Amino acid sequence: MASEAIITEELICKAAEQLAAEGMRPTNETVRELLAKWTNTKGGSYATIGPVLRAWKARRKAAESAEPVREAAPQVVLDKVQGWAAEMWGVALELANGRLASERESLEKVRLELEAETAEALGLAEKREDERDEARRQAVELGAQLGAAQADITAQTERAAAAGARAVELEKRAHELHDDLKAERARRDDAEQARRTVEAELAAQRAEAARMAQQLADLERELAQARAELVAVRKEQADALAAQRAQHEAELGRMREAHQQALHDQKQRSVDVIGKLEQSKQRMEAELDEARKAAREAAAQLGRMTGELDALRSQVASQEATIRGFTRKADK
Repeated sequence: MASEAIITEELICKAAEQLAAEGMRPTNETVRELLAKWTNTKGGSYATIGPVLRAWKARRKAAESAEPVREAAPQVVLDKVQGWAAEMWGVALELANGRLASERESLEKVRLELEAETAEALGLAEKREDERDEARRQAVELGAQLGAAQADITAQTERAAAAGARAVELEKRAHELHDDLKAERARRDDAEQARRTVEAELAAQRAEAARMAQQLADLERELAQARAELVAVRKEQADALAAQRAQHEAELGRMREAHQQALHDQKQRSVDVIGKLEQSKQRMEAELDEARKAAREAAAQLGRMTGELDALRSQVASQEATIRGFTRKADK
């Protein structure tokens, strides 16, 4: 320490002598207080002051014990004992000096023991002082750490509050997304129901187309029977009948092509409707209207074709009647 460089052995002895001169008992504490006042420091450590002060006390006691006690005989004794008083007094002084030397020896022994105990106490006090300084230093460090910890806790509290607000916001957003998902599922179910409706309508259209194909097949069988009957007609009517049959076959071919084209168009529209349903749910209703419109057109076309077939049957029946009339005339 810087104060120990200032506190010298001479300065410690000087402080002890001044305390003794002022009638105060020099101790480690009193000497340290006086040195602190002189040097404007802590006054040094007990480990520095203690040995020097003990040596100073030892020298002082040695100097005191080197001078024997000499006192003049009381006048009363001189008056009473006269001649032998001086001799008796000398013996008494010798006894007193011997007792004093013995007491001084005992006191010296006690002093040494006390100094040993004092040295031990000073060492312990010095250790406690160091521990106190270390404790103060640690207290300062702990105070700084506590301040940092409090700041950290404050920051963590703020982060926790922000996280709580974010959690509330996320929960609110989750509820909103859940509602959106329910709405989307409802829309998907509606679209699925619409798709099933379209498929049912398409199935009905396919069934109607199959029925029309069956009718066409029946008509073809009837036409085949008519051809067979026409082939049996006499040779003279072959050219006329062949021309009529060719005309009929051309008309039937056109009707078959028209019917096949109508079926192809209907199938193509159905495929387009299904593809549009799969690509976009939002366009379902528009495509469904288009499919219904196409179905109505197909039904109307089928009605027209049915009318044309009925007309064709009537025409064939009329031609057959004409042929039979020709045959009867030829037979006559």
